Amino acid sequence: MKKFQKKGSLMLVIALLFTVSSCDLFDLDINTDPNNPSQASLELLLTNVMLDASSTFAGGLNNATSGFLGHTTSTDDHNMNNTSWNGTWNFLYSGPLNDLERIITAATAQGNNPHYLAVAQILKAYYFSLMVDLWGDVPYTEAFKGDQGNKTPAYDDQATIYADLIKLCDDAIANIALTSPVRVLGDVIYNNGGTGVSASTQMGRWRRAAKSLKLRLLLQTSRVDASAAAKIQALVDEGDLILTAANDFQFKFGVLQNPDDRHPWYQNGYSGGEAGFSYYGHQFMYEMLLNGDPRTPFYFHRQTEDILDPADPTDKQTIPCSQRTDCTYGYFVLNGNITNALFGRDPDALTTSQAEYLAGYFGRDRADPSGIPNDNPLRTTVGAYPAAGVWDGAAAAGGGNKGRGDGIFPMITSWMMNFYLLEAQISLGVVTGKTDDALLRDALNQQIDKVFSLGAAVGGNTDPSTWTFPIAYKTKADFVNEVVAGYPAAGTEGAKLQYALKQAWFANHGNGFELYNTFRRTGFPADLQAPLQAPRQFALSLPYVQDELNLNPQTPTKVYDSPSDAIFWDVIKYQF
Repeated sequence: MKKFQKKGSLMLVIALLFTVSSCDLFDLDINTDPNNPSQASLELLLTNVMLDASSTFAGGLNNATSGFLGHTTSTDDHNMNNTSWNGTWNFLYSGPLNDLERIITAATAQGNNPHYLAVAQILKAYYFSLMVDLWGDVPYTEAFKGDQGNKTPAYDDQATIYADLIKLCDDAIANIALTSPVRVLGDVIYNNGGTGVSASTQMGRWRRAAKSLKLRLLLQTSRVDASAAAKIQALVDEGDLILTAANDFQFKFGVLQNPDDRHPWYQNGYSGGEAGFSYYGHQFMYEMLLNGDPRTPFYFHRQTEDILDPADPTDKQTIPCSQRTDCTYGYFVLNGNITNALFGRDPDALTTSQAEYLAGYFGRDRADPSGIPNDNPLRTTVGAYPAAGVWDGAAAAGGGNKGRGDGIFPMITSWMMNFYLLEAQISLGVVTGKTDDALLRDALNQQIDKVFSLGAAVGGNTDPSTWTFPIAYKTKADFVNEVVAGYPAAGTEGAKLQYALKQAWFANHGNGFELYNTFRRTGFPADLQAPLQAPRQFALSLPYVQDELNLNPQTPTKVYDSPSDAIFWDVIKYQF
């Protein structure tokens, strides 16, 4: 059997995938003519699953969940309807989730292919955990059986699905332990290009991913499952978790423009003539500036130095919060509270460099209902991290394909794991072998290193001591030392969680699911700006999609912002 080998790049595989219909992707083997395949190999199918799922989850869903928690302003008013996610749901079920099930079916039928099966099981557990976290009950057991005549699959109970996802992790670990005559190719998460990574190293990383995912699922259910703490402790005692960056469970996008496999946030922010990325939340940007956080120039890219004039009717229409009187942050450069906090000066006393710098931090207060003017070229857009855009030391607007776009979707990383362990140690009494301070320090160092690494790859300067920005940014060491020194080691559980999970809030830029889940699970961070206007309550889940309501009579009825319809592990059921 001939397989399509990748030589160091995902791009040729991606291009080939666009010539293959997913309805033809099934068997392990291709036809007898290796130059004219009628069916894709598992290698191609696996790559396609990873790209399609990552592009979907890291795009609009990621932006919205980030908006729910104030990182961006996408859906930050929590106002959705049954058409909001129609296309996303349909694509996930007809595309990557369906193709993933085909890999599982084919690898199981083969009988001697446990490692492909294990990888598919882990991916299924991760992707379906997101589906449950977002929607609750979803088609699971009867999904993907349309070719068997089941056009109206039942919606499985969400807690039952979660239990099966944990079992999938255990099954995957068992399958990884088996000897496989088939090397897993097409794996662009842990074997990108197949160069320099042995099969044992590759599968060892997948084993850590399975155990780390299992821990994540247990932590998620820990407030409704009294046995979760002991199970987490057992995983910690085994010590086979994602604790170093080399084992991070993440998807790295490419640089290809046609077909476009770049980070979806990069596509929004740079691939057009002007930035189309949604606004960043003002609190998010302001607090990072106030903290002298060295990640700031990598998270955000300013597009303007022009200072708008509130006396000019045209400018006034564009100034953030010009249509409101109740903003906390508004237009940074004209807000005396902000200029004094950052520079110790009133707006009219700022130096030219201070004023021009601050004018570039152009976002919105949380759930500002004002109309959206034609301000795309003025908005702060996504920077070097996570989308591999332009770092803020480069004088370039957002549009015109500047930057690279080969950013990352961090799914479960070493810094996330340290935050998980810190939460488990604080709330569940899990013994990690480290102090709270050490876990927090490791989480911060690992995440900042990741930010700096991606920033350097797009030409950014990662030495804050040499920066010439008017804000006094701290070095990584000084920043981490300052944050760790402020940890309330003698405080209450709530005080510790607030402090630790506020740091997780800053760190998990690029994964809104972590922000959304953490807040619903714990209620922290509890100091986010209140929405200026909220036509709906806090979104405790996403609404079911219109096509399902129209075509599948088994689709449940729910009100997505009602506490009675919250996700099963959510005991907070937060309301504004």
